[in-house]
Amino acid sequence: MAWPGGLRREPLITAAALWVLGSTWYLLSEAVAASAFPNYSYARNYISDLGAVRKDPLNERSVDSPLAEVMNLGFLHQGLFFLLGAVFAARALPAGRGRTAFVALAAAHAVGNVLVATFHSGQQAADGGTAALHPIGAVMAILGGNLATVALAFLLHQHAVARFTRLAGFTLGGIGITSLLALGVTTASGTSLLFDNGT
Repeated sequence: MAWPGGLRREPLITAAALWVLGSTWYLLSEAVAASAFPNYSYARNYISDLGAVRKDPLNERSVDSPLAEVMNLGFLHQGLFFLLGAVFAARALPAGRGRTAFVALAAAHAVGNVLVATFHSGQQAADGGTAALHPIGAVMAILGGNLATVALAFLLHQHAVARFTRLAGFTLGGIGITSLLALGVTTASGTSLLFDNGT
């Protein structure tokens, strides 16, 4: 069954369900991990702190998340569900380079989440030569996911039935990309977007 404009309904509904499931899992994982983290603050900590166990501090920051596995599973499953949703959404879209780029960006997001969940910063990672994998994964996850969202909005530009989805895609994707750029600029300049103590 198709909506006006030729959009296939079933794969888009499946994609939406997968994205809602992945987002819900992620937010619940974050909430549960944060509830067990002593003095965790959304204003003073990076979300990566919830998935890290560092008995050897790096840059004077010691992080030991009691439920790190919960947060890391949240990263993994969110990436998986995002990619699966993109595959289903692509089935509803016309073939072409735009559709391929959309799925490739979703795959980059998923791989980035795997890296974030698997590798963590810290002196042990620095000594083992894997310290760069966590920030690389974070950039892939954030940039890939937000660019995929914007790409989908572009792919739906001819479909009036998807007007809200297009607006949400451009808005949320734009906010995410802008936030990543702001984080990059402040990190490069030696300042911090976080509050109090710079943690």
